[in-house]
Parts: sequence; structure tokens; C-alpha cells
Amino acid sequence: MVISKSQDEKYITELLNGKEIVYSDVTEEKGGNGKYFRPHDFIEAGYASCLNITTRMVLDSMNIKYEKVIVNVELDRENEDKTIFKYKIDIVGEIDKKTKKEF
Repeated sequence: MVISKSQDEKYITELLNGKEIVYSDVTEEKGGNGKYFRPHDFIEAGYASCLNITTRMVLDSMNIKYEKVIVNVELDRENEDKTIFKYKIDIVGEIDKKTKKEF
């Protein structure tokens, strides 16, 4: 569960998960301070972390050695009727191209 609490500064929001606290904000153009992650950044972050962890779990289950996994996620907001995530997964390490391509 995540709890969201409004703060005194305009549009800044405190987010608590019972262990950690992070803050959200909107850009200055939308009346915020632009200090923290925007709500859409959190959506991208959630998807990126899920893809990263899942990729590492699959690599581990296949006993494939890697140095690190880097995931880039962008929420394409051009069309208001569709939710489109663009992503790229980069597996760093001495892994053959065929194996990388399967991911």
C-alpha cells in the first residue's frame, strides 16, 4: 500500500510505503516547483524496475552471467486514447548476440 499526502508547497505530494518516503511534484509550467519526480515519472520507474528485475531473474534462472542490466522506459503521451510504453533493455556483459536478442 502507498499513501499519498499533500504538502504545504503547491502540488508537492509525500508518498509513503511504510518504509520509505519519496516526493512527487509537477513541472513549473503546470504550477508546481519541478523539484521531484512527476507522477508519470513514477509510472515509468515502476515499469523500468519491473523489467529490470524480471530480466535479471530470467538470466539468473538460465545461469547466464551478466555485469548489469540497464532499462530505459518512456511513456509516450502523444495519443490520449492509448498508453504506449517505449523501452530498451541493455544487458551488459559477455553474452553472445543470439542470447541477447532473445530478450
